[in-house]
Amino acid sequence: MKKQPVFIVLLCLLTVLSCNTTPPAKKVKSDRQYYDDAMVFFSSRNYFDSIPALEELREKFPLSPYAVLAELRLGDSHYHKKEYEQAVHYFDNFRRLHPSNRDVPYSIFMTGMCHFQQILSIDRDQTSAKEAVEYFKMLLELYPLSPYTGKALCKMSESKKRIAEHEFFIGSFYSKKENYQGAIERYTKLIKAYPQSISVDKVYFYLAEAVILSGNQEHGKNILKLLLKRFPDSDYAPESKALLGLHTPEEDAPEEKEKKGNFFKRVLPF
Repeated sequence: MKKQPVFIVLLCLLTVLSCNTTPPAKKVKSDRQYYDDAMVFFSSRNYFDSIPALEELREKFPLSPYAVLAELRLGDSHYHKKEYEQAVHYFDNFRRLHPSNRDVPYSIFMTGMCHFQQILSIDRDQTSAKEAVEYFKMLLELYPLSPYTGKALCKMSESKKRIAEHEFFIGSFYSKKENYQGAIERYTKLIKAYPQSISVDKVYFYLAEAVILSGNQEHGKNILKLLLKRFPDSDYAPESKALLGLHTPEEDAPEEKEKKGNFFKRVLPF
């Protein structure tokens, strides 16, 4: 009977202690841990999960240096998902918000690449090609010694070539529709703006055609003379000489006859 009060006291004490005991605090993830977890997804090319993980990092730690890195990786993630407009948003924002960051050259290059990846065929609008040229040009002017300079030069050259091909396509279209003035303007613009991006002798030849068919035969002949002076070994030299009455062109291959025959039929009788 004497032991019962002791038992009751112990039971009460255990009850009180259990009520006052709190569960251990949950360990809070640091900004570095959030970034590392997101990079696990990114490194495994799981961009579907890397994007929300990186966004969560930026939301929880907006002032962290890892949040700054997350902006670039978000751009990369959207780029690899071919979501180029979203990628441009992150890359361009990074350049504007962190102008002194060492990764700015990369952000400029990748913005250019986003536009480059959206370039359409030569019969379509070439706004994306022009945008790509502007960003690659910006990179070359501001950071000529960056690791991305070589790639930027190559991609800018490809972009300019596509623009030049588009201009030539439009000029040819105008000629076929007998809009010779429109063709002349396109060819002239092409020679002035993109002389390194297309065979200029070809443009001279078809410019001369448009000028002659517009009724200005003398000016057209002068363009052919300029073609021969600047490009004496051009594939268009024999035809140009024939049109100027200098000699009869050598026999063309069948495919060349088909390609150039219409021009001779229309223009030779001057």
